[in-house]
Formats: sequence, C-alpha cells, structure tokens
Amino acid sequence: MFIKNCVMRIFMLSNPNAVHTQRWVKALAERGVVVMLYSFRPYKDNGYYQDMNNVQIKSFTKQRELKGIRNFFPIKLLTYYRTLLKDIKASIQSFQPDIVHAHYLSDNGLFGALSGFHPLIVSAWGTDVYDYPKWSGSRARVIRYVLRKADCILSTSHVMAKEVFKYTDKEWLFVTPFGVDMSLFKPLPVVKQKNHVVFGIVKTLSHGYGIDTLIDAFALLRARRPELSISLRIVGEGKEREQLERQAADLGLSKEISFMGRIANDKLPEVINQFDIFVALSRIESFGVAVVEAMATGCPVIVSDAPGFTEIVEHGQSGLIVKRDDPQQASEAMENLVDHEELRLSLAKNGRERVRALYDWGKNVEEMISVYKLMSTNKNV
Repeated sequence: MFIKNCVMRIFMLSNPNAVHTQRWVKALAERGVVVMLYSFRPYKDNGYYQDMNNVQIKSFTKQRELKGIRNFFPIKLLTYYRTLLKDIKASIQSFQPDIVHAHYLSDNGLFGALSGFHPLIVSAWGTDVYDYPKWSGSRARVIRYVLRKADCILSTSHVMAKEVFKYTDKEWLFVTPFGVDMSLFKPLPVVKQKNHVVFGIVKTLSHGYGIDTLIDAFALLRARRPELSISLRIVGEGKEREQLERQAADLGLSKEISFMGRIANDKLPEVINQFDIFVALSRIESFGVAVVEAMATGCPVIVSDAPGFTEIVEHGQSGLIVKRDDPQQASEAMENLVDHEELRLSLAKNGRERVRALYDWGKNVEEMISVYKLMSTNKNV
C-alpha cells in the first residue's frame, strides 16, 4: 500500500539489500515518512519491504537487466550512466520529494549531486571517505564534488566526521549513529554451560577487522591458562574465512573455535546473549554497530583502540580497550575478565546504560527526522 498524504517525502538513493538501509527505511515509514528507495544495483526481493506502508522501491538495473557493465566500451558505459541519471531525474520529478538523501558518497552521492535537486543530504558510511578518495586523485575530486553539492552531510560517528572534513569545510554536518533497537537487543534468558566462558565476535571476515588477532589472542590465553574452560565463536562471512579456519587448525584450536557463518539480523540478539565476553579487535573502524549491539544485550566488551571504538567505549567503565595488532595485550584483557566476574558485570551494566543514553535507535531515528525537517525548511542553505 502506498499512502500519499504524509508529512514528508524522501527520495532515498541507497542499496536496498543493505541492512542499514532496510532499518532506516522501515523506521522512517513507521513514523509516517513517505520513502521512494532508488537503487541502480539489482534488488534481491526477499519480501522485506513488501508489507511496509509509505514505501516504493525502484531498481534501475533490475528493470533493464544490463549485464557485463564493466566490459562495456567507454562510450557504452557513458551512455549507461547518462540513461541512469536521466531515469533518476525523472523519478525525482515524478515522486516530488521534499529531500533527496543519498547514502554512500562515491556512487549514490555522486548521482544525487548530479541530479541537481535540493535540498540534498548525503550520508558517509565509512569506506567511501576512508578508502575511496585515497585510491586516486580523480576519486578524491569526486568526493569533494559530492560534498560541495550537498546541502547537508551526515556521519555515523564523530571520528568519521573528522575524516569527512578533510574534503570539505561545510558546516552543515550532523552525526546520526546506526543505533540499536533496545527492545530487541537486550539481556535474554539463555542456558549457558556452568564454569565455561564463551568469547564471541560478529563481524565480516576480512583483514581490517582483526579476526586473526583475536584468534592469536585466544591461543595465547589457552596456552597460558590450559585449565580454563573457554571457547570462541566467530559469527560472519568473508573472503578470509578459509585462511582463518586454517589459522585456528594450525594452532590446534579447531574444537575450541567455531565459525558460525552469517546469521540473520533478527537472530543476533539471541546469539550475542550466548556470549560471555564480546571481543572486537578491528584495525580500522568508523563506528562499530556490532559492539553497540553487544553492549545493549548486557555483554561486556573488549575492543581495539580503532577510533570508531574509542568513541563508543570508555575504557574501564563501559568496556576494555587494547592496542590494535597486539594479541598479547588482548589476551591479558580476556584473562582479566575471565578471572573477575564482578568487573564483567560492572562493564555490562555500564555498557547498556551508555547505549541507552547515546545509541538508542528510536532516538537516532527522531534525530534523523529532525534533520529532514530542518533542511526542508531551509532550502537555500
């Protein structure tokens, strides 16, 4: 069902398959915002948006079924982009939005900027400002162009906002975290093995997220304290899975370390509640949603000193912070929490309260809507 007479109309350029997009669209629609979600990626229709009021989805590539785009001659590629931009402009004209909101600067942000519509809001997600502009001068110019054309910029964290400011001096920047629904991510009654401690992580299995460091830290703790009953559960998929499984096997830890694969988002609260200690040792991190989710469930956390984590966690208060790429220090922090249950309980309590104060999803959505209202009434900023 599509309802026309709602308070605000948002034309959103974003990947409909991304969990963060799905959460934003659902939350906005529930609050009466009309959303047209436009994607030039193929949309995997799993029925997620099917029963949502106030939501339309348009997928350019799904409609035209263009294949082998990377193998096109430059002239064909240019024709494709021109056709795409023409379709975006026509869709905006037909939908008549109050705001165009492009998520991810380097692709959706670029087409949002080229559309010529204002007010234009762009959201930085992470790699679009940390990695993309560093690959070449032309890509850095793309990011500067997008930020120059935007009327407002959103960042998921203050530390990422600092990265954004390397490419713009625009003052209209707001921090809008990917928060947590605390009615879902909360302490749950689960059956746990007595006198056994489960370490856990939920993350993509790639080098930047330091899963190899976590495995080494676990191995050091196992070697130092063989009498402990401990295990490690790794939730997630990624290109380094086979390599990480070999690492665990080479360390003789195949029985103690479990690779659980990707788990549906609605199952994560139960899975995280089965952890006794959540350990995230990323080398790079712009925010760290999984850590916030763990804190919301009342699970004590150990994190690396990656800037995105240090914004979330207060060392010794709402979690423990260790140096990146330092399995020895990480293993000592893990041992500390195994040995001191009172510390675990204190960190867990404080962590949940910190999430309630700063990263409650309901509050984050209201902050986003406030930005929409501000920009829709200040169209000439």
